[in-house]
Amino acid sequence: MKTFEPGFFDLKNFVKSSKAFSFKEEKDQRPVCHVCYNVNDPFMLIMAASAISVIDNNKDMAVHFHIFTDGCSKDNEERVKQLAEKFHCVCSLYELDMKPFEDFHIKVARFSRITYGRIYMPKVLKGLADRFIYVDADAMCVGSLKELWNLDLKGFCIGAVAEAPDAIKYRADYLKLKSGKYFNDGIMLVDINEWEKQHITEKSFAYQCEPKERFLGQSQDVLNLVFDGNIYFLPAKYNVYGAGYRDHGDSIFIHWTGRRKPWQMVLTKFDAQWRKYNEMSPWETLTNIKPIKKPKNYHDFQQWGRYQKKQGNMSGYLYGIFWYGVLRTLYKLGVKD
Repeated sequence: MKTFEPGFFDLKNFVKSSKAFSFKEEKDQRPVCHVCYNVNDPFMLIMAASAISVIDNNKDMAVHFHIFTDGCSKDNEERVKQLAEKFHCVCSLYELDMKPFEDFHIKVARFSRITYGRIYMPKVLKGLADRFIYVDADAMCVGSLKELWNLDLKGFCIGAVAEAPDAIKYRADYLKLKSGKYFNDGIMLVDINEWEKQHITEKSFAYQCEPKERFLGQSQDVLNLVFDGNIYFLPAKYNVYGAGYRDHGDSIFIHWTGRRKPWQMVLTKFDAQWRKYNEMSPWETLTNIKPIKKPKNYHDFQQWGRYQKKQGNMSGYLYGIFWYGVLRTLYKLGVKD
């Protein structure tokens, strides 16, 4: 495992810049809830819908967003400011230096190394807050966070939801976890002081330089290796992955963990709800309902067709399968756009 020189984890080595846009009204006496994201610049539009969903479902709390990026355009920075102003909240924007993260593996080429930013967040927020809720940008809040925010973690460092039952054994066995337990890191309640006490950041960074074949995922696998089941397991309602297909009417977060995303097409009520939050944001409003006809999106048309068939819409099914076949053929021929 990788080792580090003294001072390696100092803030000056990780945070290139930080800005805070505060439009919280002085008379606002609501308790403050700290919510964190890590996103790259193109994903700011996606994160905005998630942030607005948190605000919309938690009007009894003042939300302070902490947005960690590997670089932010002036345009997106201005829109973050507009979001804070429109919703009378606080948005802190941090640009991380990605050099200290360069030895973390990237499992899938389309993924960004900024995903590892969540491993360093507690060091930045230490002294500003006692805890925070980490949220993946492709998750949407649909219920109150008050119970989660005030949850007694019983001395555990984090609270998170177990992965889907059919995935736990496979992932835990692959990583050789002694506990046989495995959690999804897309939604986490983090006790900052306990995190620091247990040196979780340092233990996580020790997994740098490991061959990517050792892992199935990225930050999620690293954190599961570090904790090996020693966490507070939250009820499933706090991270309903798979775009909400496990929803039982009590969900708090809907999480699009699969390939299909609500900004690509609208199939379910949750996709439609996400679009409403997108429309409320300072970013561009997405108007496409059906998948976009690009060869690289051929999987989307397959999912579109299968869903339409389940709904009894055979014309929609045939439309999806037809374009799936056409676009897949073009993709295999090397046409991507």
